[in-house]
Formats: sequence, structure tokens, C-alpha cells
Amino acid sequence: MIRIVTGWPVWREPRGAIGLILAVELAALIIPAIFWSPITRSDIEVSTALVSLSIAYSGFTCSAERVRRTLHQGAETVKYQNLMAVWGFAAAVLLPLQIAWLVVVFGAIAEWPARNVATTRGRLYRHAYSTAGAVLVVAATRAVSDCPLPLGFRLALAVPVYMGVGVMTVAAVMMAASERSRVRCLLQPSAHRVEICSIVISLAIVLLVYSHLGMLIWLSLPAAIGLQRITTRSRLHQVADEAQIKPMTEEAWLIAAHEVIAALPVAAIMRIETKEPAAVSAVAQIQAGCDAIGFLGEDGLGILLLDCPALSADALANRIRMALRHHDLEASVAAAAKPRDGYGLDDLLAVCEAELIARDAANRSAKPSFPEA
Repeated sequence: MIRIVTGWPVWREPRGAIGLILAVELAALIIPAIFWSPITRSDIEVSTALVSLSIAYSGFTCSAERVRRTLHQGAETVKYQNLMAVWGFAAAVLLPLQIAWLVVVFGAIAEWPARNVATTRGRLYRHAYSTAGAVLVVAATRAVSDCPLPLGFRLALAVPVYMGVGVMTVAAVMMAASERSRVRCLLQPSAHRVEICSIVISLAIVLLVYSHLGMLIWLSLPAAIGLQRITTRSRLHQVADEAQIKPMTEEAWLIAAHEVIAALPVAAIMRIETKEPAAVSAVAQIQAGCDAIGFLGEDGLGILLLDCPALSADALANRIRMALRHHDLEASVAAAAKPRDGYGLDDLLAVCEAELIARDAANRSAKPSFPEA
């Protein structure tokens, strides 16, 4: 047992970071117990609705959130853009702290499968720290919400407090982990765009509850799902634009493609095999309808196509073949689509591999052979 504990990845962090992580997590346990307040039946009903919505969101968008989490790795914005603020902020404003604490914890448990992607496995301690930080954010926001001010003023104060304390918890652990150069990335507006949109939805929840229209807060679920899809697609397009300069690594592309194919009912991939280095840069510059391009194997590229049916994928493959011929580059292009050729990335890669082998054999047989003199 001691050997297992000593092998936890958290102990690889600097001592200052370990101390901060333990302090924040301990505070997240103690503060809700100290600041106890009466709980009403209305509080229980609202908290049940918020927990149910956060769990439903995590279950419905798990695959898509895994895609977004994967694509976030290496992004300029270092703060992961979490949409759970839709219900976390509302809980902080509407509920007593001990109930709001439960909303955050249950939401974090439901969210863990979406965060446990290949690029972050073994880092449960980071998710635990994020959850503890969210509890402190809720505690600070709750303190502001209890001020004897009109509702509009309380909400106007609660929003910057909610976002500011969240940024402070992230910046503090980055400073403790000797990542000071990345802290200034938190000052970029793009790092908080999604969270601002999430809080706008949460403000609507608060106003509905205060207007005695609590049943309508279920509308926050489709709103959050729509925001999540817009964010994921925006990040995919950003990855595609970055591929014009440098395609994704093979590992990153395989992870993203696996999650995208699993999440979408219709999607496609292409494989391009070539021994000419110029062909790789040429395809990366073409970008004809491609959503994500990455290196695949020693001599090729993988191309991911979102919401692309089989006929469109085949047509796009033909266009890329023509473009490569126009540049006098030798390459073999194959396409496979879900659900026509399979339902997982492995199925689609196998279909592409079979097509590449068949095209290679056809090209060899088409070349004229001359008898030896």
C-alpha cells in the first residue's frame, strides 16, 4: 500500500506545488463545514435539478468533451475551458454553501470520464485540485451573494469574483510548479471566452429561479450542449489552420481521431502515403475541407473529416489526388467513412490500408515491363 501511494504522480511535482495542492483540498473540505446555514426544501429541489443537469450533460457529451480535452493539449490558453460553470455559478448564487459544494463534487465525478483521456491519464490529482479550487470559487461567490444588496448588484459582483478566484487558483499552482512564464496566458481574453458564455447561461438560470420559473432551467442543458459543440468545432478549425504550418503529431492525431470517430454518427478519414517530403507540405497547404491533419506512419499523413459522408470523402480524396498530380508528386490516397466502412478508427484505418495496398498493386501492374536483353 505504501509503495502504491509513493508511486502517485503528484509526488513528482515540486514541493511548493504539493503543499499548495494539499492546502487547497483541505480548505475545500473544511470551509463548507464551518459556514453552515439552514437548508430549505426549495434548496434541495434546485440542487437536485442542477446536479441532474450536470450529470446529464457529462453523460451526453462525454465523447465530444474527450475530443475537446484532447485538442486543448498544447493550446495557447492554459486554463481548460470548462462548461460546468453553467451549473456551478448558479449553485454558488442560489444555494447554501454545503449544498453548492455537493453540486460541484457530483458534477466533477460525472465529468471525470471526459477528462480521463490518453494525454492526461495518471493525473487524477489535477482533477481533484480543480474540483477543490471550484469549491473555493463557489465559497467566495457565495460570500458576495449574501451581501445585503439588490439582486442586480450582487450578480454584477459575483461574476468577476467567480472568474477571478478561479484564475487565482490556476495561477497559484502554476507559480508553485515553476511555470511562471505561462501565467500571463491567463490574461488573454480567449482563455475565458467559453467560461463567460457559460456564466451567461448560468445567469439565465438564476433569473428563472428568482422569477419562480424554475422548471425552465432544464433549457440550460441544450444551451450548454450547443455551446460545447461550437467550441469543439472552433478548436478543430484552429487545429486545421495550425496544420498549414505544422501538422499534428501522430500520437495527438490518433487520439483526436479516435474520440471524434466515436463521438460523431458521420465522419471520415483519409490516409496519404508518399515517400516525397514535398507531398506532406503540399497536402498540409491544400486543406481542401480537412478538419485536422497529422503525421501518420513514417511516410504519410492522416486527415480527419467531421460530418463528412462517404461520397463527400471519396470526392475529396479524388481532388487531393488531382492536386498532387498537378504538383508532380507521387502519392497514394485512400478514404474511409463511418458508418459505411466501420464504426471505429481501427476499422477505418484498416479499410484505408487495404485500399492503399490495392492501389499500390494496381500501379505496379500498370507500369510497362521490358524483357531483359
